[in-house]
Amino acid sequence: MPEPEILVGDARALPLADESVDLIVTSPPYFGLRDYGTPGQLGAEPTPAEFIAALIECTAEMVRVLKPSGSIFVNLGDKYSGYNNGSGKGRSLTGVRGEARMRDRAGDPHSYGVPAKSLMMLPERYRIAAVDELSLIARAVIVWSKPNGLPESVTDRVRRSHEDWVHLTKAPRYFASVDEIREPHAGEFLASGVRNPRHRYADGKMPSHSAGLLGPSSPERGDGGTLVGAARHPLGKLPGSVWTIPTQPLRVPPELGIDHFAAFPMEWPRRIIQGWCPEGGTVVDPFGGTGTTAIVACALGRRGISIDLNPDYKRLAEWRAQDPKQRAKAGRAA
Repeated sequence: MPEPEILVGDARALPLADESVDLIVTSPPYFGLRDYGTPGQLGAEPTPAEFIAALIECTAEMVRVLKPSGSIFVNLGDKYSGYNNGSGKGRSLTGVRGEARMRDRAGDPHSYGVPAKSLMMLPERYRIAAVDELSLIARAVIVWSKPNGLPESVTDRVRRSHEDWVHLTKAPRYFASVDEIREPHAGEFLASGVRNPRHRYADGKMPSHSAGLLGPSSPERGDGGTLVGAARHPLGKLPGSVWTIPTQPLRVPPELGIDHFAAFPMEWPRRIIQGWCPEGGTVVDPFGGTGTTAIVACALGRRGISIDLNPDYKRLAEWRAQDPKQRAKAGRAA
């Protein structure tokens, strides 16, 4: 297993050359969730609008280093608005880029103009800004369903048991190898090898007579098309947009003196890397944290680079990269 590259750096100024990265897989800090004790950290902005603006600045830097054939996958959680003496009034959540100044009103500064008890819709605001301001293509939103999500004490809404990942690309055509992550067929599809002449691509065009079953050169490989009502593929069906993956606890040795509460499961980067990074390609996590993405990338034969602003997380990621148990987990995930 090759060694991941673990660096200290700012996601706003990545130490990487233009168009040198095949895939970015990352989970930025969430707005107002916790203080990581690092000056300039994302998520500590005074307002949600300033948080989105800072995240868009980081995303623009991801776009700079990404190859035209590359993909960006971002995991982002939401936050509920606080109270303002029961009125739900607070600050105005306007100006994604921060052009409009936040207007202070009396009361809880955590409301920001969003009604009390309402989600702030931060993942949605980020996705819209990524398309509107950076001209990125939002190819998909994947729901991370957590079967072992944390309990909540609320009694008037459902428990939150999912987060979103968004798949962004620079161009309509990009590298994809979804054959690597196909799932077993259910019984609702046609038998293997059966072709229906009525099958059409999603753009309405008929498949050629030589197409047969979908293979490595099929439209499913990122060029914007999929077969509608396609015959059963011998390798399985395309993954759906809901992925059920348990959270994976990380036990850090006490002697490191570092706490990290948000390491995502190794299964996430494993599926994404297999599906959207060529063999031998470069995978980067600009908010590298514990180094999960880079370690799994190396286990899959890719070049893995983890970048984080916090020097403590560099030490933590280096420990994981060297620890036999952590390396074994990455190998099993791979």
